[in-house]
Amino acid sequence: MMKTCPECSSSEIISDLIVFTDEMLAGQLPAYVQLAEPEPEKTPFIWIPKSASSGLRAAVCGECGYTRLHATNHAELLQARKQGYESRPNGMSRLKA
Repeated sequence: MMKTCPECSSSEIISDLIVFTDEMLAGQLPAYVQLAEPEPEKTPFIWIPKSASSGLRAAVCGECGYTRLHATNHAELLQARKQGYESRPNGMSRLKA
C-alpha cells in the first residue's frame, strides 16, 4: 500500500479503507471489480460463466486528498485475464454481430 503520496510526498496516509457505494445502503456488497469468462460460441442450454472478483481498498493522502485503489484479490484477477475473462456488467453478455 501507499506509504508516501506520489502527488505531494506527504507521509500522512490513511490506508486500508473499504470503498463503499450508495448500493451499500440497500444491502449490497462494497465496490468491487469482476472479470467473467467469455460466452462460448455454442452456448449450452444451461451456462453460468465463471468469474473472478476482488474488493477494493483505498489509501487517501491526508494532505492533498490523492486516492489510490488497491485490488485485494489481484492474483486471481490476473489469472482470469490470462484465461480470457473480460470485464462487463453483471448479467450482460456480449452482443453478437
